[in-house]
Amino acid sequence: MSLMKSATRTAEKVSGNAEPGRPVLSVRNLRKHFVRSNGAKVPAVDGVSLDVAAGECLVLLGPSGCGKTTLLRSIAGLEHPDSGEILIEGRRVYSSEARVDRPPQQRSLSMVFQSYALWPNMSIFDNIAYPLRQRGVARGEVRSEVERICSLVGIGEVVSAYPNHISGGQQQRVALARALVSGDSLVLFDEPLSNVDAKVRKDLRVELTALQSKFGFAAVYVTHDQEEAMELGHRIAVLERGTVAQLADPRTLYSLPVSHYVATFVGSANELEGQVESVTPDGAVISTPLGKVVAGRAGLDVEAGSTAVAVFRPERARVVAEQPTGPNAWPVTYRSEMFSGNHAEHVVTRDHVIYRVWSDGVSAPPAPASEAWMCVDPADVHAFRPRSDANG
Repeated sequence: MSLMKSATRTAEKVSGNAEPGRPVLSVRNLRKHFVRSNGAKVPAVDGVSLDVAAGECLVLLGPSGCGKTTLLRSIAGLEHPDSGEILIEGRRVYSSEARVDRPPQQRSLSMVFQSYALWPNMSIFDNIAYPLRQRGVARGEVRSEVERICSLVGIGEVVSAYPNHISGGQQQRVALARALVSGDSLVLFDEPLSNVDAKVRKDLRVELTALQSKFGFAAVYVTHDQEEAMELGHRIAVLERGTVAQLADPRTLYSLPVSHYVATFVGSANELEGQVESVTPDGAVISTPLGKVVAGRAGLDVEAGSTAVAVFRPERARVVAEQPTGPNAWPVTYRSEMFSGNHAEHVVTRDHVIYRVWSDGVSAPPAPASEAWMCVDPADVHAFRPRSDANG
């Protein structure tokens, strides 16, 4: 059987489990608390609701302690929530109201762990074949399925080896192959690429995206890596203290963040805190140590007289030698240029505060220690109420 026919057959096996229009995964008002040594309850997952469709990759993004891993483990059945509901392919696998809490092996899902979770005493073939043998699949079909999936993920030449004899990237492919060979419509990923080097990680992201397109499985992917989230996620849920701070596609999340926390966690940003002088339908005017800032995008909680933070992306700003006309132009001292290949980062300062501006790196930068102007269009400046504190 050809490789494409093999992929098609397995894809039909996966996507055929889900009814058209019905989410593969539904999470409803899920809550999970942990108790500290002093008896205080700490919300790890606090009223989270979300859906994941067939063929969709939903990324759970956030810093350590935000609840993303607890949420993933609750979906997998490795944590026991306090309340809420989880449905996979329309079937309740957890419900506090109906008193349902199915174990992981009864949830029709596969999981790829950060540690790969490969059995060191088993060959690559046996590691991948394990879920099929557990389901009582005939020996001949097990061999056929394992060989096909190994060819698809590019590890056909190492099937007789053992995990400690292959590279980290190959081990990750083995873990992925073991998840895919089960034919489950939902695959969970717990920071699966964090243990491989940057080049392999980039290559595996491309492969993972291609494999999901072929197989059509729904995926929930946990990471703290923003670039990884942007490249893999059809949608991204940014978590903050156990809640979903924003759920959107990568472009919307980056261009239209809904809070100071999201704006500064996702991507790079310059921040200017000050007092709000006025608020109009066209935005807000904020008095900052750098000068007046006109923010064309102001949050609903930004009010005149209150404290606000103006945020703008480095690639939206410019550094020029002569003072430009219009708002949002501030005198700065040019310090240095750092060339990164796809862009140049210019470092400027004002009163010992550092600001960053990105350019294509084609034009010659100003001389170090020279006076210059930093400017940005008001339409590219967001104003938010300052976040109170960070996740722990």
